[in-house]
Amino acid sequence: MDLNATIDAAYQQAEDTEAIAAAIEARIIAAGGRPLLRQYGKPVDATAIKQNLTLVSQLNRRDPKLATFLGVQSGYQQQLELEQAARKAASERMAAATAELQQKNQQAAAIRQQAAISGINPLTGRRYGI
Repeated sequence: MDLNATIDAAYQQAEDTEAIAAAIEARIIAAGGRPLLRQYGKPVDATAIKQNLTLVSQLNRRDPKLATFLGVQSGYQQQLELEQAARKAASERMAAATAELQQKNQQAAAIRQQAAISGINPLTGRRYGI
């Protein structure tokens, strides 16, 4: 193999690696983090990212797909989704219970109103004056 071809291939490989690393760093910045220092043409070091707890937590909160790609996924996003689903279910249960109580209260109010119109004492269930 020709030396020039070997050099060209190495250069192209470094360029490809740099393009991928730059894209990862752009996503890190978009997630609110600061990319770690690295040498040009070298890939982003996931091991170094794992040691930076602030960056790991930011990636887990703001870009869980990138966190998974880099191997630093903590399950935060899944936990958050479970909690949101539980809150939504509790809210729906409370809304149903509130609607049921409103219906019972309306029925009781209608019965009290009918008893008052009919002259029935609500405490004894007998007519007034008898």
